Amino acid sequence: MAVSRRNSALKFYVNGRRAKDLHGLTGVAGRVLSSFDAAVTRAVVGLKRRAVPAASRAVREEYGVKASALSQRYRVQTGIRGRRGDRSDYLSLWASTRRIPLLDFGGRWSGPRSKGATARIERGKSKVYDSAFLATIQGRRAIRVRAFNGTSGRRYGRGPVRMLYGPSAFEMVSGLDHRGSVAAREHVIEELRTFYVAELRRQFKLQGAR
Repeated sequence: MAVSRRNSALKFYVNGRRAKDLHGLTGVAGRVLSSFDAAVTRAVVGLKRRAVPAASRAVREEYGVKASALSQRYRVQTGIRGRRGDRSDYLSLWASTRRIPLLDFGGRWSGPRSKGATARIERGKSKVYDSAFLATIQGRRAIRVRAFNGTSGRRYGRGPVRMLYGPSAFEMVSGLDHRGSVAAREHVIEELRTFYVAELRRQFKLQGAR
């Protein structure tokens, strides 16, 4: 699949000069990248399978989002950078920029007498959203809050409401959310790097044994 730059949360180079520089692959197996294309191809197949689960795990280590809420919000694309003779193939992690409903971050509401609904966007940290409540409207259960009245400066007692959202899958894995934390992104890249180098070693040995 050709890569689209839009919504690309991170890139992981699998061969070429950039891969050698980033992962130390020159010293891993000598001239493995140019001598054993089959080893690289097979290692990349495993890497593709690992990328999306790695992203979901890393995000959930930092955020209180449900695993089901991340389903279909990440996918792997492939791309090529550079010119012939200095080409680098890479995987790109596409991520949805659609914000995830606050309910999927452990959202709860204790009833009309409570100060508001609570949710855990940051893992292990609960926040109260003043005057927010849980309601099902048009078949959709969500945490909502009433709109402000422009005249009185207070929220409407009845009438317009809006859903509350947490960050998007893109924001959480790229570090572009309100916290500016790149921990999830770094965890994904490190897991992919560790797996890829180990798998490349394994595939290289298998190719050499044939």
